[in-house]
Amino acid sequence: LPFLTERFANPSGSHRFARDARRAIDEARDVVADVLGVPAGWIVFTGCGTESDNAAITGVLAACAEAGRPGTAVCPAAEHHAVLHPVEHHGGRVVAVDASGRVDLDALADTLRSTPDVRVVSVMAVNNEVGSITDLIPVQGLVRELAPDAVLHTDAVQTPSWIPLQALTPFVDLLSLSAHKFGGPKGVGVLVVREGTPFAPIIRGGGQERERRSGTHNVAGIV
Repeated sequence: LPFLTERFANPSGSHRFARDARRAIDEARDVVADVLGVPAGWIVFTGCGTESDNAAITGVLAACAEAGRPGTAVCPAAEHHAVLHPVEHHGGRVVAVDASGRVDLDALADTLRSTPDVRVVSVMAVNNEVGSITDLIPVQGLVRELAPDAVLHTDAVQTPSWIPLQALTPFVDLLSLSAHKFGGPKGVGVLVVREGTPFAPIIRGGGQERERRSGTHNVAGIV
């Protein structure tokens, strides 16, 4: 509440009140990083889980294209539309799932073998409709073996109630969260971007979040 009232400054400013807001964001970033077991510099605050998912797919493909390495995105058919639709929009590959909604590992392997330019694979940790939990360790193994130039993203929006997040972060390069799924407010999310992961921002103009997501911070939401 204080960040909606007396501590109202824009954290991108240079005056004392702005620095106060910036300290609050930095402290919140440290808390999130500790929960996830990653360095604070990997945390990118976004507007929601959907933005985080979109940024993961589009941001990797854009960065690879800018580097002269255009490629393809891959995801299972039961992904949240925030992943599925960007993959389809960019002409990516959608692979089969089993009866429980988990990715079919054989189908994923076949797709990775037959698609030489895969740049990002996205597999959700906990399905948002049927609740099935996917073991990401064998998924990571397939990606590293069959598409070594690809990064692995997971939509972990539904995960915090069911799996310790630190059990996921060692195996993925990007991870999406939405605050309102585990007690936070609506309208704020997180994208974890592992150091060295190719990533180009989908929102430009202000340079916030180390130029990975421009726009005035939602200080109250982040806190």
